[in-house]
Amino acid sequence: MRDYWRGSVEAWECDEMGHMNVRFWVRRALDGMMLMATELGCERAFAPEATASLLPVRQHIRFLKEAREGVPLFFRGGVVSLGEADIVLYGEIVHTLDGAIGATFLTKMAHVEAKTGKAYPWPARTKALALALQVEVPKHGSPRSIPFDGPTDRFEAATLVSRGFQQVGLSAVRIEDVDVFNRLYPEGMIGRVSTGVPNLMTAWREETTAELSAQDGQPRKAGAAVLEYRLDYLAWPGAGDFVAVHSGVANVSEKTNTLKHVLAHPVTGEVFCVCEAVAVTFDLVARKVIAIPPQARAKLEARLIKPSE
Repeated sequence: MRDYWRGSVEAWECDEMGHMNVRFWVRRALDGMMLMATELGCERAFAPEATASLLPVRQHIRFLKEAREGVPLFFRGGVVSLGEADIVLYGEIVHTLDGAIGATFLTKMAHVEAKTGKAYPWPARTKALALALQVEVPKHGSPRSIPFDGPTDRFEAATLVSRGFQQVGLSAVRIEDVDVFNRLYPEGMIGRVSTGVPNLMTAWREETTAELSAQDGQPRKAGAAVLEYRLDYLAWPGAGDFVAVHSGVANVSEKTNTLKHVLAHPVTGEVFCVCEAVAVTFDLVARKVIAIPPQARAKLEARLIKPSE
């Protein structure tokens, strides 16, 4: 694998958990993929004058080691497979000092007309160049709990509340949020999920950690960490649009909970992105995962979203 990005974690990229927020992991990975596209013959594919560009269609992410303020990182990757008008890329963000893998990214990108988003077949030279960048997905980068090739969940915004989803986020898309083609940057999708989820889970997490501390006298502070994500990008809002985030609990186990998120326009109901995430409750004092007590699990299970009919 070749290197395509190198830098470090800025203080303002860290969230309330004390580590780099998911939106910046995605941003750095996509920075790297943009350079990778240049090596595939797509020079200036993200510039205003581009006739063809690349759009994420699906992305699977595994988070393996958190990155805190000032930590140096780099991104490396390559090509997994090439279709007629799409490509699957693999990449990983690595901790520079010890070589530990911070996060892995398996991303399907569509090759499209830059302004319309319509599929645009690859030129012959890209097919030849892709062979030189071919990689195999390593075991640590393979999906674990959420399959990459499974079908995309389909939701109608009008039925989300009746199925048990809660609106946890609502925001405008500003000019600084979009790219040169007036499409919301991909990190803007996962970033809105990250910002909204506390409205769904914080009270439960704080109650759970308080109960555990009362039992054993150990100080705890409730937090969370995501282990695995899959995002399916269905449409791209632009400046002046609005995004509502609807979230719900899909599954609960001893240590993890699976959440589903739907990002849609609050007025038209157009669905922009559907997302599934496997998360853990995280003790910010010990920096360890907390096992979910049976009583707390029961409270989450009572809130499970209904499956689609």
